Amino acid sequence: MPAVVDLDRDSRALERFLELPALLYAGDARWSAPSRASVLCSLQRPQFAARQRAFLAERGGAPAARVVARVSPALRDEHGRPRGLLGFFESVDDAALVQELLGAASSWLRTEGVGEILGPMDGDTWHRYRFNVGPHEAPPFLMEPYNKAWYAELWERAGFVPLESYHSLRVDDVAAAEAKLAPEHERALAAGYCFRPLEREHLERELALLHELSLRCFAGNFLYTDLPRAEFLALYEGVGPLLDAELVWFAYGPEGSGGAPVAFVFALPDLFAAVAALRSRSDFLAKLRFLWKRGAADAVNVKTLGVVPEHRRARLAYALTARVYRRALELGLARANLCLIRDGNPSARLDAGRGALLRRYTLYRLGAEPEG
Repeated sequence: MPAVVDLDRDSRALERFLELPALLYAGDARWSAPSRASVLCSLQRPQFAARQRAFLAERGGAPAARVVARVSPALRDEHGRPRGLLGFFESVDDAALVQELLGAASSWLRTEGVGEILGPMDGDTWHRYRFNVGPHEAPPFLMEPYNKAWYAELWERAGFVPLESYHSLRVDDVAAAEAKLAPEHERALAAGYCFRPLEREHLERELALLHELSLRCFAGNFLYTDLPRAEFLALYEGVGPLLDAELVWFAYGPEGSGGAPVAFVFALPDLFAAVAALRSRSDFLAKLRFLWKRGAADAVNVKTLGVVPEHRRARLAYALTARVYRRALELGLARANLCLIRDGNPSARLDAGRGALLRRYTLYRLGAEPEG
């Protein structure tokens, strides 16, 4: 039976909780372990401290399944009740065990007065959420959600149904896509917009600008919640060595509109193989593996793109993507991954008609119980 565990006071339970992914993904070269520090930071976010519970199930004396139930301080369902969140999920392929685990976590959330329950979601859409539902033949790209292939089926057998679907596209001919989008960049310049790349020597300042623009660009998105700047910066801690300055661009409005920053694109070389070579270590040999694998990148990941609402008719998303494609070609990156697009979002058209489905992802829900 799953047990409620106090990760703050029970050191043994914490270690068992943290140990599970390493047991599940042992020998899986496609799994890139998050650092212990980043997982602890996410578990200890102060906005959830008073209203969260961790559940851990063991089998044969070893950890077998885990989940953290949280009451969202900001998200409300259609009836105005707080949404419950189920995150940090990992499990062996055992439908009965997972049904008990999710049932126990959902029951606790119901006692806290939640309505709809969402998952997997570690706290909000800034952090880890959604299941990767395949196809699984192609290797992951850097920062892509990765999980065991059976997770979605286990949740569906436990009564959860899809709420939102997402996908990633693969563009195999970046040169052709760049040629198609290049006129959009020229039109933006003619309309008075200007563009500049990220300044690596002022990385913290540039990340702060990305945070400011993200809050403005995504405020109207489904399931959006604000994220404090300090937490945003923590998400990107250590990203500097992975960046190419001319794959991150800012767009500024015409002088008549104040010349303020109005859009951005955040892209980076697909260094999944290089990062995986580190194997969560920082010793000399691990760094050598990283440097050797880094030269093997052949794709660019277009991870995040945002335009403030009042400038969306200027087609800046296309102009910014054209800049990324141009730089990718200069770096010898012939392919692009358009990452984690919500189904129906216009961002899917940034492939310039050259994209093919790479992967799909699903976010699940469990409906609210009737009031009274």
